[in-house]
Amino acid sequence: MYKSLLLSLLFNLTIFSVSAQTIKGTITDKSGEALIGASVVVEGTMNGAMVGLNGTYVIKGISKGSTVNLKASFVGFKTQTKSITVSGETVVDFILKEDHQELAEVEIRASRELDTDASARATEQHSPMVLNVVSASTIELSPDLNVADVMQRVSGVSLEQSNSGVGSYAIVRGMPKRYSYTLVNGVKIPSPDNKNRYVPLDMFPSDLLDRIEVTKALTPSMEGDAVGGAMNLIMKNAKDNFSFKLNASGGMNSLFSEDGGQPFLTYDQSLTNPIAPHNRAVEGYTASFDDFTTDNLVPKETYNPIDYNLGASVSNRFLDGKLGVVLAGSLQKLHRGSDTHNYDVGYNQISNLLDLETYEYRQYSSAMTRGGVHNKIDYVFNNKHSISLYNALIYEREDQVRESVRYRLWDGEYDPESNSGTATFETRIRTTKQQIQNSTLQGDHQILPAWKLDWSAVYSLATRERPDLAVFTRNAVFINGVPNQVRVEDFGSQFRIWEDNSDRDYSAYINNTFDFNTFGELKLGGLYRNKERTNNYIRYNFKPLNNETKTGEDWKYNEVDWSLSNPKGGRTNALNYDAHENILAYYIEYKYEPSQRTEIVGGVRVEHTEQGYTLRHPPYGVDPEGGQEYFDYLPSLHFRYKINGNSNLRASYFRSVIRPGFFEIVPYSIGEESTDSGFAERGNPDLKRTIADNIDLRYEVFPGARDNLFVGVFYKNIQDPIEKGIKRDSRGRPYLQPDNFGTAINYGLEIDATKYFRNFGIKANYTYTQSSITTSKVIFVREDPNDPSSSNIPIDVSQTRPLQGQSAHIGNISLLYKNQKHGLDVQLANVFTGKRIDQLVSYYEKDIWQEARWQMDFSIEKHFGFGLTVFAKARNLLDTPLVLYVNQEANERQSNYPLQGDPGDNLKVRDERYGRNFQLGIKYKL
Repeated sequence: MYKSLLLSLLFNLTIFSVSAQTIKGTITDKSGEALIGASVVVEGTMNGAMVGLNGTYVIKGISKGSTVNLKASFVGFKTQTKSITVSGETVVDFILKEDHQELAEVEIRASRELDTDASARATEQHSPMVLNVVSASTIELSPDLNVADVMQRVSGVSLEQSNSGVGSYAIVRGMPKRYSYTLVNGVKIPSPDNKNRYVPLDMFPSDLLDRIEVTKALTPSMEGDAVGGAMNLIMKNAKDNFSFKLNASGGMNSLFSEDGGQPFLTYDQSLTNPIAPHNRAVEGYTASFDDFTTDNLVPKETYNPIDYNLGASVSNRFLDGKLGVVLAGSLQKLHRGSDTHNYDVGYNQISNLLDLETYEYRQYSSAMTRGGVHNKIDYVFNNKHSISLYNALIYEREDQVRESVRYRLWDGEYDPESNSGTATFETRIRTTKQQIQNSTLQGDHQILPAWKLDWSAVYSLATRERPDLAVFTRNAVFINGVPNQVRVEDFGSQFRIWEDNSDRDYSAYINNTFDFNTFGELKLGGLYRNKERTNNYIRYNFKPLNNETKTGEDWKYNEVDWSLSNPKGGRTNALNYDAHENILAYYIEYKYEPSQRTEIVGGVRVEHTEQGYTLRHPPYGVDPEGGQEYFDYLPSLHFRYKINGNSNLRASYFRSVIRPGFFEIVPYSIGEESTDSGFAERGNPDLKRTIADNIDLRYEVFPGARDNLFVGVFYKNIQDPIEKGIKRDSRGRPYLQPDNFGTAINYGLEIDATKYFRNFGIKANYTYTQSSITTSKVIFVREDPNDPSSSNIPIDVSQTRPLQGQSAHIGNISLLYKNQKHGLDVQLANVFTGKRIDQLVSYYEKDIWQEARWQMDFSIEKHFGFGLTVFAKARNLLDTPLVLYVNQEANERQSNYPLQGDPGDNLKVRDERYGRNFQLGIKYKL
């Protein structure tokens, strides 16, 4: 009987499977963006499906030959019904229209949603150059709160991190940060850095963006000073309909947990006087200690400080769609820091090996406040003329306390097992304020049917202030890591510094586009930029008047009686300078399509650069003024072959220029006691700009609206790269100076893939990079090789190494899950950065390397039907340390010190842990 029932069941299942048919297809909007979560049902039944991550739906169990009505629907779109007859596997695709009142034809404005994944893939596919795009949709789901963290998800990009674990600068394709530039809405912005041109990307909150575009091959219409890439931050634009978004979250860092973490050190920054005493008084003023505050320099301990992140945006169009307005703002308060073990190294001139001279335990506490306000107003006069005004203010303030205990290792007093010995106890308190303002007026005009004109007028200002940076040093005897006898002495390192700088740009852009239909498209245009940079620096040195010893407790800064050593103020530092730069550029660019499958874009850009400086306190015998002037001719050629409707083959060549940093060409001179390198340093007024020839090849496939596969190779030949090298003065004493070093090369392979499978998706990329540069280093030899008692003398030798910051291997992999039925989005993101040179050292083969490291991040979102989303983000789940080392074997004595490995392992010089960061919040969208 059971066998009969089983055979009957199998027979019926077989009949059903033969007769049951499948309906599948896609549901998209007019731009091709998959409407994930849209539903399609068979009318009159409960049979239906939802669109998965790959943009498709599948309905099973439909009888063969039956005629059914399929109804597709999605919130905010008009429902669409199609009648079909099922035969075999039937494919039915839907394109839904937005559910709003259509404008009259004369008022219809061609708008494009820049914040979707489909728009990002379409831009990559149809761009004339090699490009990677990250959409706002991807950014929102990621665990990242700022642009720098988002950038590390792009193929070929890694980050340079600060001592608080905050990634600030992008390293693109293994090229140091000087080799890339940053744009906002296509316009270059100045840097708040006091010496260099590059912009700290962590200043920009990610929720102000519609997308990020990373261009890796320049066209003539783009500014020509990038070798690694150009990063364009596209800010939020006005939507066609009313839009309102709000997000709020809170969290904390496990590093400052009361349960096993370190205390977070804070101070009252509101008591800090932002203006140095001499800048508050008349010329020739003599300062006294009464001009200085002290209560602001007393750190206090706390645990579990709360992070928060607030963001909002509102946009709409008025006057029948002619006027668009968007306003967005963001405010973040984050607590970051590190638990750091650091070794200062000295160079043994006999063995030519590094030795550990001091062991230093540091605790960093950084309270970071970031904010941004962004507003864009655009007006469409008609379908031929439009104008827009963009304004933005980006702000960041970091209040940092660094407390360190530095033990001497050479005298044998330090006991690593009990963490006891004579030590220097140091507190550094530093506030850094950075700000970028930008105002851009732009116009687009169709002058004639074949002539389009667009222009931009730009004002930008970047500022940086460090008011009252203070260093407070004490001598102490530590027992079991606790200070026992503390004494404030005159080490020559009790000082306070006021420093500020500004970088102001006036820029004008103009582009003319002539469309000759089948004969191609011609672009002619240009740029003029006037830049003014000002740097101010003043230092005050102090001596303690009381020299008592405290037992069992530490001194506070406001408990010490101080005298001012230099009442006139130390203003002779080389950082007191003014600089300017004028750039005039013009270009010709031609795009031609000899066939429906072939596109060629080429041309040449000419850039004329004139830059100069004025030293306010020049060293004796040095001309206080100087500068450079030169022309650069930058050709480029880009070829795209459309293999079919969803794949391309690209080849690109472009030449680019990298100008020296403003401070590098100033003839400054800094003594070895004031540098981190241990060598005196000088500027180089004769420093030349760098010229690079760049070649790219890439194969692209776009199998779906959100899917992609890129496989590319690149090669860069870099003439006169700028690095610091050893020089010698007239007396033979070595010093470091930026210089041009022959030719460097950089080449590699990039693979980038995105694939969705119904509710699951995977994003992955991998970059292999190799580079080489030859610079001068120092090594010591016997003055008389045959006499062991003769002196060791330094000689200069050449060393070939990778470029600083270049990793041979960089990878990202993100796993995604989306369940529209339950309103769930999940992402697990991983970033791998291979070993790389972190710091350049002047001695032969003694550069400091960073170990390879993984970072794992996680985010989850739960969506509710009335526009509310609850989300959680977690960063650095593995609490992966950042470890720096030297390619030199540790001896048995060195291996006994904290965090060192076994004898024979690489000698470690730093180990930093940053803790895990957690955020829990809500988002609301109307």
